[in-house]
Amino acid sequence: MMTSLKAEFWREIWIYKRYPMEQITNLFLVVLIFMAIFWGGSLVGSGIVGSSLNSLVVGYTLWTLIQNTISEMAQTVVSQAESGIVEQQYLMPISSKRLFFNKSIVNIVFSLIQSILVLIAVMWLTNHWIKLPLIVVIPFILSLMTTIGLGYLMSSLVLRFKRVGSILIIFQYVYLAVLLTDFENYSIIIKILSCLLPISPMVSWIRLAINSHVYNLNFYLVGSIFNTILWLIIGVIIFNLADKYVKKNGTLAQY
Repeated sequence: MMTSLKAEFWREIWIYKRYPMEQITNLFLVVLIFMAIFWGGSLVGSGIVGSSLNSLVVGYTLWTLIQNTISEMAQTVVSQAESGIVEQQYLMPISSKRLFFNKSIVNIVFSLIQSILVLIAVMWLTNHWIKLPLIVVIPFILSLMTTIGLGYLMSSLVLRFKRVGSILIIFQYVYLAVLLTDFENYSIIIKILSCLLPISPMVSWIRLAINSHVYNLNFYLVGSIFNTILWLIIGVIIFNLADKYVKKNGTLAQY
């Protein structure tokens, strides 16, 4: 497993070194989209300030983490499948589940670095520096764990349906709206239902913490843990089904 994980890390590092301009451009575009939202709010009304800006920054930063992780995962699997690399990797003496787990870990690490850079950039451009209380470490770690389940889910879609670019684009921008929605300000029923959406309770928890609002710690702790376990289970189950399907029908390389 460690050899496979190390190989995935070196592959990603090589890509960053080989195509630095593409990575810089992607980072610039992500920051530009945020600034467009920020400036748009300033033009329409009195601007986005205070707790509203905190919520926007937190939601957008976590969205970049999800977006980078899932899109990179999908693009990597598609590229490697088209070139026959995935078929070769399936011959390795490790399970396919562990193989894609390694890919998810590597994508999460590099996406986390990008998200931190985005967070620093948007705080600098808006001149609004957020003080992060220590407790936000818990929902943030749970968010990272949840993206592993989402990585499995996206990998299974690629293995089964091959081309999922349009689905990915729709998901990214629909989910941006979801993460920017303040579910913590709605009724208890809406709050409970929001715990079914990936990473949603973690985002609400982080927003409440950085805005120094009074909140039910037990509710968000239990809701976040439930959310993580739920999407890890869903991701693994769907991946197992897709994995068995492509092996049984021999459709791994049919693109």
